Amino acid sequence: MGLKSRIITIVVFACSIINLFLCFYITEQIKTLEFQSLRIKIDKAAYMMRLVNARPLYNVDKETLRVNLETFFDDPNMKSIFIQESEIDLDLHLSREFKSKGLEIQKSFFIYHKGLKLGKMKVVYSTSLIEKKLAGFRNQMLYFTFTITLCLALILTLLIHKLMQPVTKLTQAASEIAAGNLEREIEINGVGEIGDLARNFSSMRDAIQEKINDLALTNKNLEAEICLKEENEKKILHQSICISSVNTFFQRSMLAKSYREVAELFIPIALAIIPSRYCFVGELSGDEPGQIEMLAVSDGVMADCPLDMGHNPLVQGKELRGILARVIFEKVSLISNDPSSHPDFVEIPENHIPIDSFLGVPIKLGATVKGIVAFAGKENGYDEGDKESAQMLTVALIEALSLKKKEDEKRTLEEMMVQSEKMVSLGGLAAGMAHEINNPLAGILQNSQVIQNRLKTKLPANIAAARQTGIDLDLLETYMEKRGIFKMLDSVLDAGKRAAAIVSNMLSFSRKSASGFVPEDIGLLLDQTLELAESDYNLKKRFDFKKIEIKRDYAKGLPRIYCKASELQQVFFNILSNGAQAMMGIEETRVSPCFVLKIFKEDSMLCVQIRDNGPGMAPDTRKRVFEPFFTTKIVGEGTGLGLAVSYFIITENHKGHIEVTSRPGQGTSFLIKLPLNLRGSQ
Repeated sequence: MGLKSRIITIVVFACSIINLFLCFYITEQIKTLEFQSLRIKIDKAAYMMRLVNARPLYNVDKETLRVNLETFFDDPNMKSIFIQESEIDLDLHLSREFKSKGLEIQKSFFIYHKGLKLGKMKVVYSTSLIEKKLAGFRNQMLYFTFTITLCLALILTLLIHKLMQPVTKLTQAASEIAAGNLEREIEINGVGEIGDLARNFSSMRDAIQEKINDLALTNKNLEAEICLKEENEKKILHQSICISSVNTFFQRSMLAKSYREVAELFIPIALAIIPSRYCFVGELSGDEPGQIEMLAVSDGVMADCPLDMGHNPLVQGKELRGILARVIFEKVSLISNDPSSHPDFVEIPENHIPIDSFLGVPIKLGATVKGIVAFAGKENGYDEGDKESAQMLTVALIEALSLKKKEDEKRTLEEMMVQSEKMVSLGGLAAGMAHEINNPLAGILQNSQVIQNRLKTKLPANIAAARQTGIDLDLLETYMEKRGIFKMLDSVLDAGKRAAAIVSNMLSFSRKSASGFVPEDIGLLLDQTLELAESDYNLKKRFDFKKIEIKRDYAKGLPRIYCKASELQQVFFNILSNGAQAMMGIEETRVSPCFVLKIFKEDSMLCVQIRDNGPGMAPDTRKRVFEPFFTTKIVGEGTGLGLAVSYFIITENHKGHIEVTSRPGQGTSFLIKLPLNLRGSQ
């Protein structure tokens, strides 16, 4: 054999040995890399399986689990995959058979969700396909070894380099994806297994990205639904508490003894729903436009009300202005959590209770505003929920107040009916007693006057009788003076006249004659009565009536009514006299005595209101004020017949109505209603 042949043989043999070595070496290296890549793929797939299947397994979504398994089972190297959970009877299993034997790689793991251990998952991969491909590749290399050994060496070198480059890139991409960088781009321009693997990785990455986005969107929607549900549950719970509080308030208000007590019961129940430092219930004053009367205030108002304010907030009228006026006149609920910058709080007095937040709700009966419920001093301010609760509570309050007012009106009407029955029965008794007393009383008065005339005056008959008996009239008069007999006679006459006046008042109960009914101007009669009261001796000896302020509010265009002027003046005088004595009887007062006189028309009645700012009356006194012989004055100052006679004059003689409203510390108001068509009934 020649050198060339030997060289060729040596080269060929050497190349063959090298090629054989390289063939097996490269084949084993590729196999190692493929297995390594497969293991990495298995680890990544297992991680994705844990992530993707956790929520469906937690929700027992078998269909989603099956779809997920089928998606993962698309990997041709996967031999079997299954999920098992005995507690929910779950056993999903997918498998395939390979013609050639290969190494089996198993991966078993548990799936967790929020720290909760759910089911077990097992994945089995087979290397049969990889080994089959590697065997074919090795045979091809052996075929080419004996033909193009030199080229094969170069080709193998380039091929290994070219083959390893996409694998390396794919490995790097897989590592970044495993680290969480799902935005990593994967080159899918390769061919063969590397290309398939790249495309599979890309598809898997896109599927994982889509699943993660779906899970994020689902979690976001779920969180929004949970928040909405929690908010609705809070609203429902709050409304339930409000309804329960309203029921409690209604039950307690039914047991309230007075109109004001209903408002006082409302305060603590309202503060339990709307926690505030201050709360008050105010009612529009029907007597003083532009003023509001405090029905009830919270303990915080009483505690923080400055002592130098000069009055009790419960008993004095408040001027209606600022945000209170807006709530009432605009008929809307208002919230102000920054009073310092609110225009309606600019002119608050320095000694006013501190207000850092405010909620006002109008008390409406139908379309008419009757007053206001105000809250102040809630920490962190008020919101729409507080306003809705306050409006619900206010509706309950006005209903309870209306019911109580109707009960009071019914009770007043019953009292008036009882009083009328008393007057009717007492009228007959008074007439009989007056006639029985009047005759002997007239004899006492007449004989007392005759005795005075026969002892004090020097009539011819007296002088003649004195001469016949030898008596000196001057000496007799001197004796009478020294012994006080003339004073005694004067006392007898005064007592007789007082008794005669009482009898005259008693006779008024039975006088119903229509004689003397003529059309009169009620305003003129009331003014004339005032002039009479100012010059009355009994009033002036105690105080000066002129020091009492008189406020007149007479409606214009009022018609004249048929009445007995003297009797109505007697009624007006009795009311003015009693009110004046009550106001001037207060030793210490910060308010100047004042009468407010109003005359107005109401339906078919002409109304006269006489209101004072005196000490007022207790409920027991107010109920008995029209009873005959009932008086609160000391013995000798009153007979208790003035208002009883007034009641009889208005109700019996003039077919009208008279009623009184009074509260301790808030003055007294008499309302007289006279029919306009009285002439036709007489």
